[in-house]
Amino acid sequence: MDSKHHAPEEQDTPPLDPEAPVADLGELASAPSSAETEQGIPEAEEEARNRIGALIDLLRDDSPSVLRTVRSALLDAGRLAEAPLRRAAQDADPRLRMRARAILAGRERGSTMRRLLGYAAKDEIDLERALFLLGRLDRSDLDTRPYERALDAMAEEVAERAARESDAFARPMVLSQYLGNELGFIGSEVDLTHPDNIHLHRAIERKCGLPLTLTAIYLFVARRAGIRAAPVALPGRVLLRLYAGKRALLIDPFQGGRARTRSDCIRYLAKHGLVPRPDWFHDATDRQLFQRHVLNLMSSSQARGKTQETAELHRLALEIARGTELA
Repeated sequence: MDSKHHAPEEQDTPPLDPEAPVADLGELASAPSSAETEQGIPEAEEEARNRIGALIDLLRDDSPSVLRTVRSALLDAGRLAEAPLRRAAQDADPRLRMRARAILAGRERGSTMRRLLGYAAKDEIDLERALFLLGRLDRSDLDTRPYERALDAMAEEVAERAARESDAFARPMVLSQYLGNELGFIGSEVDLTHPDNIHLHRAIERKCGLPLTLTAIYLFVARRAGIRAAPVALPGRVLLRLYAGKRALLIDPFQGGRARTRSDCIRYLAKHGLVPRPDWFHDATDRQLFQRHVLNLMSSSQARGKTQETAELHRLALEIARGTELA
């Protein structure tokens, strides 16, 4: 099992320099140039590449105002700036390397966020697809196939074991026995707001996470294995309801799949000063869980002082909520 925490991010806080020259940056970032309008496409492309090269060289500058202008211009340049930025991200100069990587990361995050907003606006949301897409905010190059194969393998084992059970009520319990008792999926008790405890791919890797993330793993395995299951989203704790014909039982993936009664849930709510509401015990939808997952990640970003990320995730949560209202 790997570390439960990422390495600290590099900080880039150059000293303020109000006297730094910025007048010439407008020319570097502007378009079209005379070459673009009079000399034809090849000359225009060469001129654009030269401007981008000059902008990237200015990433070495110590002036915050220069850097803001340069970053904005490079982002506006779109795909034309991608290859030069990737070369700069491998440069021997650590300052240029770090700043180029930060711009590339911002571009990738922006692309992922646009995809998430588009997906949130759909009539139907598949939670698994949504959470893997959300994981690209953690790893822009996330390959979901190994994690999907891991879920497939778990489901295959659960399905085989369930088929051997003669008692219909015992069949769904195979899910918690295998994931919780044997594989050791359990709730994390360390730094609950850390993104590692929230992202689906990290919870699969580490076999631990928040209640919602672990419940999602149980749910995806159950769906693959042909076991009818549904999440129950209580305040502060998400459980999983397993169905066996007309009977059903609740399990708590955060506690290794331990069985819970309605009375247990009412005591839990009372402990936190909450009066039970009937709708809290209804089966939750994929859209509702996706919104709650985004809110968890938003709280994580807020706790770490990442203002822009917090604002982006808040916008995403609102988009998901609008879909809930229209449903």
